[in-house]
Amino acid sequence: MRWLTVMSWMIWPSLALADESGGDGLLPAGLKMMSALVAVLGVILLLYALSRRKSGFLSARRAGAIKVVETRYLGPKKALFLVEVRGEEYLLGGGQDRIELISRIDRKKAPASSFEETLRNQELNR
Repeated sequence: MRWLTVMSWMIWPSLALADESGGDGLLPAGLKMMSALVAVLGVILLLYALSRRKSGFLSARRAGAIKVVETRYLGPKKALFLVEVRGEEYLLGGGQDRIELISRIDRKKAPASSFEETLRNQELNR
């Protein structure tokens, strides 16, 4: 309990003064609890900000050679992926436990503007 009083001296001096007055009321206990909560949340947010800035492991996008252009979900744990790898596009099918190459998309033969048109053109070419 003594460390909480010391911590309140560091966070909010007014809390420490309220504690020295000897009041065992609900207000000083509530203020101590709120100051501890603010301190813990502040430390968590500080660590989160530092982890995003320093290592970048939480960042959503990274530069690389593989880009997922579009994803279409067909059902639970089943989807189609249009993936671009070094300027070439591939249509992949993903299931519960594996991913298969469906087709290589040739933009020169079928210049389509949307994913649906590309699928239709590839179906007609078969």
